[in-house]
Amino acid sequence: MATPPFSQQVSDFRTMASGITTRLADLASVNIVTADAADMETLANNLDRLNAEREELRAQLKTKTDELHATLRQAKLKHSHLSARVKLATPQKHWAAFGITAKR
Repeated sequence: MATPPFSQQVSDFRTMASGITTRLADLASVNIVTADAADMETLANNLDRLNAEREELRAQLKTKTDELHATLRQAKLKHSHLSARVKLATPQKHWAAFGITAKR
């Protein structure tokens, strides 16, 4: 059986807390108390908070990844232009000093 989506799980935890609160007298025989409902509600709140933080981090990651790719494109272009100019200005035997491994 597949794991339910995150939001469904959190909803299930809140439903459990609500059910415990409304039927506490029926659950006394199995040692379920008000604190158990409060714990479930606290856990659900923590899960929502952590999920929101995670989503914010994902958004930041996407922004930084886009920035990284743009800078990498810029660096590759600059490297290509500089390599071509170094090849024109220096003999082939000196190209290795610039990290150029091409033969021609």
